[in-house]
Amino acid sequence: MMIVTSAPRWLTGVVAWFGCLFVLMSLPGCSPEFVQASADARRDGFRGPSYDGIETPILFGTNVNAYWTGQFARTAGIGSKYQVNPATLLAANTNQPGPMAPDPKLTSFLSHVSFLYGGQLIGKGGKYTDNFGTGTSRRTYLEAISYALYNYDLPNDKGRIFGGLGPFLGLGLFGTSKYENARFGTQSYGAFDKNAGYSRLDGGLAFTAGYQLPQGLRLSIAHELGLVNIDPVSGGSADKTFTRVWSLNVAYPTKKLVALVKKK
Repeated sequence: MMIVTSAPRWLTGVVAWFGCLFVLMSLPGCSPEFVQASADARRDGFRGPSYDGIETPILFGTNVNAYWTGQFARTAGIGSKYQVNPATLLAANTNQPGPMAPDPKLTSFLSHVSFLYGGQLIGKGGKYTDNFGTGTSRRTYLEAISYALYNYDLPNDKGRIFGGLGPFLGLGLFGTSKYENARFGTQSYGAFDKNAGYSRLDGGLAFTAGYQLPQGLRLSIAHELGLVNIDPVSGGSADKTFTRVWSLNVAYPTKKLVALVKKK
């Protein structure tokens, strides 16, 4: 008799993540655009009576990202010569004013809105010190992230400033947690251990703002605010743990980067 076992949840999540990323890459008008490197400041957010009065130092690390972009106005068909009749939701080849003409103010606003989405390998974790010792956790996540950005082009071709927010969904891949005290020494275990580790699933909101040079180089700051309690051991207690990450980012257009590599 053949025994069929289900795939591990983390493997199912990885497959689903790549599937979603493939769909995003296939959207009309959207193509790989930026490669990004980041320097991160990480600190888990501990909430609850058990964590009152503890110290939570910051951990530092790096991560890499790949992003795609899409212009909202283009994706929604705004600005096309074929205006949409709101009564029928059908396109008509006409320049007549009236209900088929889009609101100029709305068109102007949406022309500045774009989507930024992609994937990253990002490190998260935290450190705390209580009356008995020090606990440290370092974890690596595979993450899908997206932003809705408002872009403002500076006069005289001086570049662009942008800012926005959006959701992220992460899947914990691997990591290590340890606890050190004077009496028992150091105890280490897998960060996602089934009995004492964190949950692999993470998610929340991400915020970003930055500046893009005319040559395409982008400098930005970002913050990920985890909204999922990743501490399953807490059960129904008031103690909870959420991920927090600040990032300083440098991004460069993929095509220009490839061209530089080919020249060498």
